[in-house]
Amino acid sequence: MSVASSDKPAVNIQWRVNIALGLCCISFFVIVLRLWYLQILRGEYFREQSENNRLSTVYVPAPRGIIYDRSGKPLVANRPAFDIELVEEDSPKPKETIRRLAEILGLPPENLTARPQQNKRRRFEPRLLLHDVDRDTLAKVAAHRYELPGVVINVDPARQYLFGGFAAHVLGYIREITKSQLESSQYSGYRSGDLVGQFGVESRWEKYLQGKRGVQLVIVNASGTRIGESSFEPEESGHDVTLTIEYATQKAAEDALAGKRGSIVAMDPRTGEVLALASSPGFDPNVFTGELTGEEWKELNSGKEKRLNNRAMQGTYPPGSIFKTFMAVAGLTEGVVTKNERIFCPGYLHFGNRNYGCHKKSGHGSVDLKEALVQSCDVYFYTVGQRLGVDRIHEYATKFGFGMPTKLELAEEAKGLIPSTEWKRRAFKNPGDQKWYPGETLSVAIGQGAVTVTPLQATRALAALVNGGRLLRPYLVKAVGSKDGSFHDDTFGPQEEGKVDLDPEVLATVKAGLVGVVNDPRGTAHRAQLDKSANVVVAGKTGTAQVVSLNMGSGAEHHNDHAWFSAYAPADNPTIVVTALVENGGHGGVAAAPLVRQVMEAHFGVGQAVKDQGKEEASEPAD
Repeated sequence: MSVASSDKPAVNIQWRVNIALGLCCISFFVIVLRLWYLQILRGEYFREQSENNRLSTVYVPAPRGIIYDRSGKPLVANRPAFDIELVEEDSPKPKETIRRLAEILGLPPENLTARPQQNKRRRFEPRLLLHDVDRDTLAKVAAHRYELPGVVINVDPARQYLFGGFAAHVLGYIREITKSQLESSQYSGYRSGDLVGQFGVESRWEKYLQGKRGVQLVIVNASGTRIGESSFEPEESGHDVTLTIEYATQKAAEDALAGKRGSIVAMDPRTGEVLALASSPGFDPNVFTGELTGEEWKELNSGKEKRLNNRAMQGTYPPGSIFKTFMAVAGLTEGVVTKNERIFCPGYLHFGNRNYGCHKKSGHGSVDLKEALVQSCDVYFYTVGQRLGVDRIHEYATKFGFGMPTKLELAEEAKGLIPSTEWKRRAFKNPGDQKWYPGETLSVAIGQGAVTVTPLQATRALAALVNGGRLLRPYLVKAVGSKDGSFHDDTFGPQEEGKVDLDPEVLATVKAGLVGVVNDPRGTAHRAQLDKSANVVVAGKTGTAQVVSLNMGSGAEHHNDHAWFSAYAPADNPTIVVTALVENGGHGGVAAAPLVRQVMEAHFGVGQAVKDQGKEEASEPAD
């Protein structure tokens, strides 16, 4: 009997091997395909992601440029500010760390967490908890640093206004960038939380003053622990800015305005350089370097004081009798009056069905143009205005820059108003109100009625008169330069905005009258004279501008007249023009002229000015 070789079924080994090889090939192909996708197709993306996980970017703020006065005296610099910050990646329990820090400092925890985090925070980028802390807070944090993992003390440059409120309306202040600014192309490259100029020179010259932030790359391991630094690109300081402001002149202007509401502007009539620009009440820009409460902001920005309002270029006022200077130019140039023509002033001008009074109720008698300027005779200039008409008054006033911005690069500027028949037609809807009445011209002729100007406009207008008719654009910056000397721009200079054709004889006649205002025994501005030892003759024009009509006066301070004095010196070769405006100050010769004298004393470096000797000024109020 034969035996079978095997009862087991035959197995096809080769088929199994082929299947295994096929699966291996497919798996290998999938792996290769995946590697190609990760390394070739998406390689750059994942490489960047890997680097971002390994490297963290930390920004280092740059110091802003220093601001100097014209002689190189620092006005704004930087000081170290100590900030308490938390690096959350270095703290195992960030919330517990904040709670412990608040306990150490005796603060509610919400005080450390209430500050909004507007940026999407990068890894290892510190989160600000407290800004610019005092030494006691600093010492407490340092003493408990081992209990506060992740809490660090960083030193950042903080703005320091070296003389407190000095020239605050010129220098301005810095604050955190706003959302609308971040969305503006003007602030391209800025980040939320950056400090930027928000007012004054700090704002208008931001692109120079703002430095370039530094960049530090922090290396972390797979578990997220900081293990070192990859690279560091140091910060670059902002450019320094040198102003045209003269420290002594600005200081004198601010001292003169102490306790008053008003403004003083000083300018070089030859160039347009602003030597002083003071507005009172003022403020201390240093308050903006810390946290400002809502009440503090309200106190600065509203109410009667309006401390942030730059009265020099944002306040508009009726100019009163300082406007007569330009009326005299118009009247002589147009030939409606001659320098020798005499006009009788009985104390009023009867026109229509009413009398228009002169400030001297008993009248000035018969006066020519020079005497009318010296004694500020209203009746004389009523007559000149009547002969000119409002449209010719408008023409000459605008030639001297009234009714338009001066274009000083500092703040949004008020235009003021010089009325005309066309203006009234456009300004009123009721046909009966659109008509210009001749009686209105009389008020305009003495700087009242609808006329309003800014102190800066008045200063520029007088500068144009005494420099031969060149209407210059005022400017505040003398030079801009980097600390390493690689950039320097000192090309700022006079820019002529217009030209007034002034007949030399007309100019001489008007200037003689302005010299008499200060130096003639009958003049209204004796208090502006400098000490004779200075050998400097001052010339100018006083003004007293009504705030309300006489029949509405209540005796309240805010109904008192505004006091003006606009002057220049030396009278024969002017190097400075100064205008003072005191809100509700009363008579220009009494309230404003002494302030201008103080400024000119500082500018010329003279000693004690001539004091009021108790002279009777024709028993009339000084205009």
